[in-house]
Amino acid sequence: MAALIGHRGAPALAPENTLQGIRVAHSCGAEMVEMDVRLSSDGVLVLMHDETVDRTTNGSGMVEDLSIRELRCLDAGGEPVPTLREALRLVESLGIQPVVEMKEEGLEELVLEELVGYKAIVTSFYHRSVLELHELLRERKDADGIKTGIIISSLPVNPVDLALDAHADAIFPKRVSPNIFKIAHRKGIRVYPWTVNTPERAAWLLRLGADGLVTDDPCAIRDVLKAAPMNTGRENCKYYPCHHFEGQDCTHCFCPLYPCKDPELGRFVRTKRGKRFWSCIDCVLVHIPEIARYLEENPDAGTEDLKSFLGTTRRACFRRAERAGKGSG
Repeated sequence: MAALIGHRGAPALAPENTLQGIRVAHSCGAEMVEMDVRLSSDGVLVLMHDETVDRTTNGSGMVEDLSIRELRCLDAGGEPVPTLREALRLVESLGIQPVVEMKEEGLEELVLEELVGYKAIVTSFYHRSVLELHELLRERKDADGIKTGIIISSLPVNPVDLALDAHADAIFPKRVSPNIFKIAHRKGIRVYPWTVNTPERAAWLLRLGADGLVTDDPCAIRDVLKAAPMNTGRENCKYYPCHHFEGQDCTHCFCPLYPCKDPELGRFVRTKRGKRFWSCIDCVLVHIPEIARYLEENPDAGTEDLKSFLGTTRRACFRRAERAGKGSG
């Protein structure tokens, strides 16, 4: 079952990056909780997202300019600014896993020392910091439970390659394309999209293959994650057959080749606002049973490979798609 991950605790329900937020996330059923860490002026790791304390406390100033004593005097939503050590003791007592985001470069060794003995994921937008941590972990025999992940807010051409470059175990993407999940899973990399706050988006991402969902409101989407997984197909999809030919295979409901830009299979269209995007709404290629099975066995195949395979096997299958008025290629 996919993991329910509280983002900064549960900020839709409690102040972010606080012990109270961690407790609320746990009460909603979160198995993991994400927390942001920065370094005080005297070298203590504290939970804080922003560079300054202005937004989330009754104080002002840069975190790096404030001592732990000064930070502890601030009101972070009914409690002092917590240290990472306090947060780790709490998640351990609750039986949930921490996801620690390094908000600054150079925290790798400090974070590692705090996390030794814990099962945790360490993430960052700073992918070189993730790589540095990976190299530190290779030298340790007492940190087997620590995994790493890169955070991505854009939609790179090859997000999985970024994870491989950083030797990361996971990707935390803000935006996803349907094929990121299959490509990542083939490389042994988990995918945890953020920030997912509606049941509808949660259900869609789970169908794509998300390993967990990061959310501001764990209570809002927990029922979707706890529900039995549903494979898309004839038995449960209200749109079947979406391509209007009987016997279509739904293994690849979301095409792993998108956007293939094969002119025989799709075309560029423009929206009313003028945006240009690749549309393959009329393509049936990956829904043809023989092709679906071939693609499962040959996940790196491209459209030319698939069309060539189809042309040398059962032609009746291809003609069936043509008769539906949807097939090409």
